[in-house]
Amino acid sequence: MKPWIIKYAPRCCADVPQPGSAADFKRFVSGFKNQKKNAVLLYGPSGSCKSCAVYALAADLGLEVVEVNASDVRNSDQINEKLGNALKQRSLFSQGKIILVDELDGISGTKDRGGIPALAKLIAKSSFPVVLTANNPFDKKFSSLRKKAVKIEFSSLPY
Repeated sequence: MKPWIIKYAPRCCADVPQPGSAADFKRFVSGFKNQKKNAVLLYGPSGSCKSCAVYALAADLGLEVVEVNASDVRNSDQINEKLGNALKQRSLFSQGKIILVDELDGISGTKDRGGIPALAKLIAKSSFPVVLTANNPFDKKFSSLRKKAVKIEFSSLPY
């Protein structure tokens, strides 16, 4: 038996209950090569379909998703190890990919020294779109990432 959250997850971009935000996100990823910025920052409250939108869009465009949870990969060494090669190399089957750095809020400013600057450097060199998700992207520790990313808000969903 599948968990409810997986059973009813959006399967394509049209299923995401954030039509304007999902359309903006799709435009960014579809036109990635022509963008001035290599990353997009999806922000909004928990449960607003930020991560679901990434997987739904990847299914629509036939892209692979490489996901890293920022609360697990926190300092510069871990970020470089996990994301460094993924941002430069094509996938095993020459598919395009989307790099998802989920829950950016999980990187703390003091314990995880160098994590955010390392992520900002990798974004600048990325051959693939990088998607960052956060609940509160306006924390001052994220200022270097905000400068490198297009920001798209996902508002809270009605009941």
